[in-house]
Amino acid sequence: MKNNKKLFEICMNIYRELYKKATPSANMDELIEKGITKKHNWFMNYYIDETKMKKIINKHIKKYKLTKMEKKAIDVEIWLGCSPTSNKR
Repeated sequence: MKNNKKLFEICMNIYRELYKKATPSANMDELIEKGITKKHNWFMNYYIDETKMKKIINKHIKKYKLTKMEKKAIDVEIWLGCSPTSNKR
């Protein structure tokens, strides 16, 4: 079982790739540094196709030996967290 710090880092790596592949593309670390992530619904300004998002999440989940519960926790965090929207406006 991974500790919370390791699970957090896995999630952050997923967010980094999601925003890199989003439209518009963004650097997650720069968004954090600039304080953009503190603004309400900031993530709604970025779009990524749902299929592409699933592939990125699954790629990162498969990379580590995670328990079923850890995989689910990461999946829920990404989908309900601050990932780019998968709905075109």
